[in-house]
Amino acid sequence: MKIDFFDPEMCCSTGVCGTSPDPELIRVGEMVEKLKADGYAVARHMLSRDSAAFTSNQHVYETMLKHGMKVLPIVAVDGEIRTMGRYPQMDELFASKES
Repeated sequence: MKIDFFDPEMCCSTGVCGTSPDPELIRVGEMVEKLKADGYAVARHMLSRDSAAFTSNQHVYETMLKHGMKVLPIVAVDGEIRTMGRYPQMDELFASKES
């Protein structure tokens, strides 16, 4: 399973910096580290730092063309969009698309 986080622009690669980091970004950072520790292939992408990742995933690219930057973050599992406009909970990453 490959999990890609297509993040909105942030001050750094995780968004967890400054004097009062967003608790949601802390949760996501911890989730990413847990997924990596569990052996999953996980990548985080920001448009300004990794534009090729956004254009190489056709679903992400078309979604952004249609809805603009407001759709970020997008999280894709094995290339298929799982969530848009918010970060998922851990169980959403493993739920089947039909549920």
